[in-house]
Amino acid sequence: MNYKGTLLLLSAILMLNCKQDKNSVKAEETPKTFTLNAHLENLEADYLVYYEKDESYTDGYRRDTLWVKDQKFTFKDSVSDYKLYFITVPEALRSYTINAGGKEYKVSVKAQMCRMWFIGYPGAEITYSGRVDDFMVNAYPSDQNGINDDLAKINKQIFPLINKTDSITVALSTNNDLGEEESEQLKKERSELYSKVKELKLEFIKAHPKSIAASYVFSDAYYRKSFTHDQAKQLFDGFDIATLSGTPFYEEVKNRLEAVDKTGIGMHAPELITKNTVDGSEFKLSDLRGNYVLLDYWGTWCGPCMGEMPKIKEYYNKYSDKNFVVVGVNQGDTMARWKKVIEENQYNWTHIQTTKENNLLVPFNVNSFPTKILLDPEGKIIYSSKNPDKVDMYKMLDGIFTQS
Repeated sequence: MNYKGTLLLLSAILMLNCKQDKNSVKAEETPKTFTLNAHLENLEADYLVYYEKDESYTDGYRRDTLWVKDQKFTFKDSVSDYKLYFITVPEALRSYTINAGGKEYKVSVKAQMCRMWFIGYPGAEITYSGRVDDFMVNAYPSDQNGINDDLAKINKQIFPLINKTDSITVALSTNNDLGEEESEQLKKERSELYSKVKELKLEFIKAHPKSIAASYVFSDAYYRKSFTHDQAKQLFDGFDIATLSGTPFYEEVKNRLEAVDKTGIGMHAPELITKNTVDGSEFKLSDLRGNYVLLDYWGTWCGPCMGEMPKIKEYYNKYSDKNFVVVGVNQGDTMARWKKVIEENQYNWTHIQTTKENNLLVPFNVNSFPTKILLDPEGKIIYSSKNPDKVDMYKMLDGIFTQS
C-alpha cells in the first residue's frame, strides 16, 4: 500500500473511532436517574426515610436515608420509565386514639396528607417546595418537562379538601360531646368534600388528555373504584393515544379495563405464567385444564384473607382427591414470610406470587383482597367474588362435587 493509501486508511479508522466515541458519549449522556431537590419550610426532622415495597429485600422494603439540612434535602434514584414516588414526612401525620371493646387503639387518617408525591423519570430535575403545616405536607413538585407541574395542579386543589375530611374524621372519632344532629351534619359535609374531590379529578383528567400525571390520577382512581367501568372507559377514550401509548400508568389501566371485559362469568380465563413459585418451577394456569381451579388472591397482611384460610384448607382437603385444585396468588409478602406461613399452616396447595415484573393482578383486574375466582374444567369462569350477584362459593363447590 502506498503512502497516500495508508493515510486514507488511517483517516477512515480515526473517523470510525470518533463516530463510535461520539455514540458512546451520547449513550452515556442519556440519564437513567432523576434528581429531586426539596425545600420544606417548618421541616424539623434531621432525616427522612424513603421506602418502597421490594420483595428482594429481607423484610420486603427498600429504604434510603435522606439527610436534611436547613430544611432541604436531595433524593436521587435510578429509573427506567415514569414511576410514582412518595416520601413520608412523619411530623405531618395526624393520628388519634380511640377506645373500642375496652381497649385503646391508635388510628391514623389518610397517609397521603403526610407524604410528598411526585413522578420520577429518566433525566428529571425535580424541585419540591412549600411547607409542612396543619397536618399536611403543603408542598408540590415541578420539573423541566412540566410532568410534575401537572400533578401539582390537581394535588393543590384536592389535598386541602382531603385534609378537611381528615379533620372531620378525627372530630367524629374523638369528640364524645357531639350530638346526633351535629354528627350527621359533619358526615354530610365530609361526603360533599369526597364528591368534590372526585369531581375535580374528573375535570383534571378530561382537561389533560396528553398528561402523564392525568393518566396516573385516572389509573389510581380507577383502581380505588372511584368510577364505574363504563365511566372509566369513556374517560380512557379521551386520552391521546399517540402521546400516552406505551407509558406505564396508561398501559396498566388499559389492561385492567380490557380484563374486566374479558373476565366475566362464562368467559375463558386469561393465561397466567410465572416462575415465582415455592420451588421456582414454571406455573401455567392452562396446564390445569380438566380441573375445577380456585384462584385465591391473598396476603398475610390481609386480615379477611387470613380469616378465610381455614375454610379454604377445609375445602381443599375435602375435595383434593377429586379434580379440584387451589392456586394461592400472593401479593405484598416477602418470599421468606410467604413460604413460612404456607409451611407452618400446611397450606398444601399450589402457590404463586405476583411481582412488579410479573403482575398477576392485572389480567383479572384484582384491586381488592381477598378475591376469589373459580374456573371450570374448560377454563371458563363460573364464580368471581367481584361479581355483584352474590353467590355462596362453598355451596357451589359442594353442589359440583357431591353430584359428581
